Amino acid sequence: MCADSDHEGRRTLDDIVGDLVEPGFVIRHHRPPPVREPGSHVNPELLALSPPRSRYVKRWRRHARHCLECANVFRYFGLSLD
Repeated sequence: MCADSDHEGRRTLDDIVGDLVEPGFVIRHHRPPPVREPGSHVNPELLALSPPRSRYVKRWRRHARHCLECANVFRYFGLSLD
């Protein structure tokens, strides 16, 4: 592999690490929350498909106010906990 960032349109690790200081980098490239078995925590797949005012979202929003893992899933999808 070549260290040139122009080589076939590929970027080097140094180029990518340099982008870390840009505003919004973390928002654009954050990792999705892990998908767990349904049960004691919100299912991210169902939450992504549910409208913000659905019963499913309202039910899990109350839970997420007290559960950090579920709160992170809500934040990932841009849903308020209030």
